[in-house]
Amino acid sequence: MSSPFRQQRSFPCRIPVRISRNYSKLPPITPSIHSIDDENRSTKTTNTPRSVDQINLSRQPTPIVNSTEYNNFKSSLSIDSIDIDHEISPKDVSEFWNKLRQHISKETSKNSDNHGCQQTPNKVVRIFVSSTFTDFFNEREVLIKQVFPELRDELEPVGLQIIDCDLRWGVPKDSTTEQTILTCLEELDRCFEDNGQPFFIGLVSDKYGWVPKIDDLPKNITERYRWIDGASITLMEFIHGAFRTHNPNAFFLIRNSENVLKNLPEKYLDRFRDKDELSQKQIQELKQQLSDIVPAEHIFNYDCFYNRLDSTSGRERVNIDGLQDFGAKVKSFLSDAIHKWYPENFDSQSSSNAEQKQMTTFLLNKTQFFVDRPEEFSALAKYVTGVHDDFTLLYRKVAHPEGHPPMLAIRGQAGDGKTMLLGKFVLHIEEKMKDKFLLFYHFLDGAFHPNASHFMYNALVKKLDKYLEDNNLQYSEAGERLLTTSETFLPRAIELLSIPLVIIIDGLDKGDIHQQRKYCNEFPFGYYRDLRSDHTYIVLSCENESALYQEINNYYHYELDLKPLTNEQCSLYIEGFFTRFNKINTK
Repeated sequence: MSSPFRQQRSFPCRIPVRISRNYSKLPPITPSIHSIDDENRSTKTTNTPRSVDQINLSRQPTPIVNSTEYNNFKSSLSIDSIDIDHEISPKDVSEFWNKLRQHISKETSKNSDNHGCQQTPNKVVRIFVSSTFTDFFNEREVLIKQVFPELRDELEPVGLQIIDCDLRWGVPKDSTTEQTILTCLEELDRCFEDNGQPFFIGLVSDKYGWVPKIDDLPKNITERYRWIDGASITLMEFIHGAFRTHNPNAFFLIRNSENVLKNLPEKYLDRFRDKDELSQKQIQELKQQLSDIVPAEHIFNYDCFYNRLDSTSGRERVNIDGLQDFGAKVKSFLSDAIHKWYPENFDSQSSSNAEQKQMTTFLLNKTQFFVDRPEEFSALAKYVTGVHDDFTLLYRKVAHPEGHPPMLAIRGQAGDGKTMLLGKFVLHIEEKMKDKFLLFYHFLDGAFHPNASHFMYNALVKKLDKYLEDNNLQYSEAGERLLTTSETFLPRAIELLSIPLVIIIDGLDKGDIHQQRKYCNEFPFGYYRDLRSDHTYIVLSCENESALYQEINNYYHYELDLKPLTNEQCSLYIEGFFTRFNKINTK
C-alpha cells in the first residue's frame, strides 16, 4: 500500500553548515547597577552608618546584569562619585566586619529566578571549592575522589554534567598577583554564567589566607570585584560567590582542628594555622560571623584527627582521617541543592527519558573539546540531505534497490575522533535541524546494554510510534493504527514518515576483541530490508579492517575515511581542554 503522504513529500537538498570554535572565555559577572546606586545614595544621604543589629540580611540572590547595560550606566558616572568599599581601610577586626556586613546588606535583590544561561535539559553544573590550599589537601581529595564521582553517577542519567572547579592546579607558581586573583574570581564568574548562582563549597579552619595589599591590586580588579581592603583572597571568594548574592547553593564546612593541631609535627603547624595575630583574629571572627551571614542549615562543623605523615605520592603530606561525615554532608547538600535548582530534570517525564538524557550527557562530555573537521562535517550534512555527488559508491554482495540511499561508513583507527565527530553532528542536528529529520542515534559507549541490538530495535520502534502518534499519521482512511508488535511495523511506519529518517550508530564493534561477532544478525543489518527506503539514511562508524567493516562491505555503501588528528588539531584540542576549565596552558 502506498503512503498518502508520498505525493506531497519534498525533502531539503542542501542545508548550510557552519562550524566554529567555541573556546572563548566567558565574560565576568558585572556588579549590579542597583547595588552601586544603593551605595551612592546611602553614603550621600547619611553620615551615620547603621549598626549591625539594624541590618536586614536578605537571603535573595543578586540579579546578573547585562554587561552592555552596565557599561552604559557606568559611563554616565565619574569614578570619583562612587563610594567603593575598598577606599576606606578598617582600623581593626571589629570595624572590618561591621563594614563588610553593611556592604553585604546592600546587596539585596528581588530576583531569585536566574538559574543561568543554559536553556536545554542537559546542563553543566559547576561546583566551586574555596579554601586556603596548604591545610585542606585531605578534604579536597575526598571531594574529588569520592563525592564528585558519586554525584556524577547520580546526576548524569538525568542530563546534568558535573564540573568541579579545583584551583589547586592551573595557577603557575610564577603568576602575578593579578593573574592569581583573576584565575580564582573569573572561575566563579563562569559558575554564575552557567548556573545563575554557583554551587559553592567553602572550607574554613585556622588559616585566613593571603591578604594582598590594596596598593598592589590593579584598578580593574578593585573596581570590577569591589575589593574589600583587608580581605584575603579566600574571603573575597566567599564574598563574591556567596555573601553578596545570598547564594542558596553555598555550603560552608568548619573544621574543628583541635585533634589535628595537638598531634601535628611542629614543622607543619604553619601550614595549618596563621602565625600573625591579625590573621588569627580574622579567621576566628569569620567563624563567628558565618552564622549571621548564611542560614544555619548551610553550615556544618566537623571533627577529624591527625593520622600520620604520608610519602606514598613521592611528596610528604599530612594525612587526616575521620572525614566520612564531611564527605557525606557535602554530597547530601549538593544533591539536594541541585534537585531544588533544576527540578525539571527530576520530574516523572524526565525519569522516563533518563536513558536519552544519559546519552546526551555522554555526547556533551565527548564533544566539549571538539576540534573542527569542516570537510568531514560537511560530508555528513550532504549525505543526510541527499547530496551524494561527491561520494563513491562501493558495492558488494547484497542487492540494493535503485533510489534507496546506501549507508555511510565512517572509517578510522581507534582515537581518530569518530565518536567526537558523530557526537557533534548529532548535537548539531538536534539544535539546528531538529524539525527536518527524525533522528535516531545510539553510542554504545554512552549506555551499556547486554543486548544492544535488541535495545536499538525496540528504541527505534518506540520513536517511530511516538512520531506517528504526535503527527496523527495513520495507515488507512479508516484510522487504522499500526501495531508495534506487527512484523511489518518498521517498513510501514518508515513509509508514513513525512521527513527523512537518519540513523547514526557509533561503537557497534565495542567489545569485539576477537573480531568474531556475527553482525549480519544484529541491528541494523538484521533489519536492513525493513529499514531501507528512499528517505532512510544510515551512518555507522567502524575501525579499519574490523569484522564490522567486513560486514559493511557486503552492502552498497559510501565511505568517509577519517585521518589522524594533525599537530595543529591536537594543539586546539589541548587549548580547548584548558579553556573549558579556565586553566592556563603553560605547555
